[in-house]
Amino acid sequence: MKLNFTHLLFVLLAVVFFYASCKKANVPSVSNTTKAVDFKTLSSQIGTQFYKSITGRYGGTDVNKGITSPHEAAFAANKKFSLNSVVSLCGTVIDTTYNTITGTNPIDTIKTHFENFHFTYTCDAGQVNGYLVRDSLVNVAIHGGVLITDTYAITQNYAVKALDQTYKYVSMDGSLSSLVKSANGEAPSFNSTASIYYLVGLRVNFASGPADITAGTTSFKTTTTVYVAQARVPYQVTTYYGTIQYLGNHKAKVTFIPGAAYIVDLMTGVATPA
Repeated sequence: MKLNFTHLLFVLLAVVFFYASCKKANVPSVSNTTKAVDFKTLSSQIGTQFYKSITGRYGGTDVNKGITSPHEAAFAANKKFSLNSVVSLCGTVIDTTYNTITGTNPIDTIKTHFENFHFTYTCDAGQVNGYLVRDSLVNVAIHGGVLITDTYAITQNYAVKALDQTYKYVSMDGSLSSLVKSANGEAPSFNSTASIYYLVGLRVNFASGPADITAGTTSFKTTTTVYVAQARVPYQVTTYYGTIQYLGNHKAKVTFIPGAAYIVDLMTGVATPA
């Protein structure tokens, strides 16, 4: 029963995740020209949220860890496998669902983490050289009762493959979705940002420090939604399209179609006109 409830929770969260884009036609019309678009801030959000997602800042798979599942401990007791063991990890699947809660005092921050994780080791010539991951996770932080609520959700669906013998230079291809929402009960409105990224030919090097995306592109679709706080309904929905070109040295060029382009430092979030 617990597993079914958790699965249902993920289904409901998925519905919420795509609500803004699917229901756009039914939202009361509000002119997008009432406020100039802050492409500088938006480019920083788009670039850093993607980077944080693939490096495990919100949970889930961290590309910095190499060809290793973040949940390997869940089956290590019964399967003493390693990348180069005689009994190969090839095709081994880790499939798990769990949740955690920290904090119980209503005046403190209560953090809840839900995750549905599916991870498969892949091989060439009988030796592990990558993995496929399908991971859905949701983080919710409630500050001071229900006054301020921060939500971050991601889905990871991509393949990672080693490009050298060190397993510290890899390719990434697939897709990733994210949702960020911050609601303040005392504010007249609150915002959410939902993005989907398509990874094509990314090259990631973490041999000498934090993951550095040295090549490849990501196309994105980002939808920002402004909600009326009391009614909890969207009244302004805007969708942006663009690309991220990775330049190495933790830098990326975020270009909106059509128009603005910024160079974003993926570690600090600092954005400068391209």
